[in-house]
Amino acid sequence: MGLQRSGTTRSDGRRSYSAKLLPNLGQMPFSPTQKATLDAKAFSVQNAPPFIHPGLNFFNPPADSEPFSVSPAPFPSYPAVEPAGGPVTVIAMTVPRGKLAVLRLLSIVHFGGNPPDGTGRVIWRVLRNSGGLRGLSNLMSQYGTFANPKQVAIFCWELDTISVTVECPALLPGGGANPGMAAGTTTAASFDGYFYPLSEATYPVAGSY
Repeated sequence: MGLQRSGTTRSDGRRSYSAKLLPNLGQMPFSPTQKATLDAKAFSVQNAPPFIHPGLNFFNPPADSEPFSVSPAPFPSYPAVEPAGGPVTVIAMTVPRGKLAVLRLLSIVHFGGNPPDGTGRVIWRVLRNSGGLRGLSNLMSQYGTFANPKQVAIFCWELDTISVTVECPALLPGGGANPGMAAGTTTAASFDGYFYPLSEATYPVAGSY
């Protein structure tokens, strides 16, 4: 069994125990002292104050923030079907040094002819430092529109790169060959949000100011 912290006494006299943070710690090949140290560290991390300053939110940018809006010019064409083609970057943005980026609005769209939504001909991915963002890394349909982008809540730190890529897989979800996208069709995406100094965006540590 994992270590269990001593509880505090409730007003009705019963003991209240914290949830076990490392339930498999008891089965791990550590000494009792090492297990107690790991348990204490897990407890301190869970109860640490928030890293992002609580006064910062996605809906009311600070007056001294720097807004950004990123979209491609010109709109890129779809790549050839794999393996002849590979992912194409639709847009990419690198956060400046010393800044926090708060991405508030996102759109990923198709232009020209019938949209490929739901067919599996096209896969869009939203990546941060080349890793897919949960829920946005395997999109087979457009996401919002340029006129009405969808609200998102994405933080990016200095020198992080956030991007949108598009690819045309060799096979459709049903197993058939992907015919690819018609000539002349294009895709685009947009990021809207704001930059803010890291020194102001992070929660101050007691004694550091």
